[in-house]
Amino acid sequence: MGKITVGAKIPGRVRRTLDRGDFSLLHQLTWFNMAIHSNAEYARGTWFKERSLAGPVIFAVADGLIHHADTLAEFLTQNGYEIYAYIGVDRMKITAPVLFGDTLRAEAEVVDLRPTQNPERFLFIYQNKAYNQREQQVIEYQTTMLVVKKNQEARPVEFR
Repeated sequence: MGKITVGAKIPGRVRRTLDRGDFSLLHQLTWFNMAIHSNAEYARGTWFKERSLAGPVIFAVADGLIHHADTLAEFLTQNGYEIYAYIGVDRMKITAPVLFGDTLRAEAEVVDLRPTQNPERFLFIYQNKAYNQREQQVIEYQTTMLVVKKNQEARPVEFR
C-alpha cells in the first residue's frame, strides 16, 4: 500500500460470494424484509427475477470488505495515522443489483486528508467502490473518518 495522496488506491484483500444463507441472515439482522428481498414468488415477477440484496445491506458488505483484515487501518498506520472515529458516508449510489451467488470485492481510493481545527486530528476521506464477479460496479460512496497522528494521545471528541 502506498502513501496517503489523492488518488492512491487501497485494494480490498478479500472477495465474498453471497449465498442464500447470507441473504437471509443479513436481511433478518437489518430488518430489510421487503417482498423483493424476502419473497421468492414476488421477486420472480420483478426485473431481477429473483430476490436481491437490499441497498443498505450492500453498503454493509462493501464497507466490511474494505475494512476486512484491517486494510484501511493498516494503510493509515503505515502512514503514521490511527483511526479515531467513523464520521459519515456521503454520495452513496447503488449502481447494480446484488443477486444470489454474486462474488463481491471492494476497492477504495483516497479523496483527501486534511487537518481539522484541532491540530491533533485530521479528516481522512476515501471513496469505496464494490464490484461483482463480472466487474460490474454495484455500489460507490464516500466515507469520512477522523484520524489522529500515531503516538499522540487523543482526547474525546465533543459532538454538538
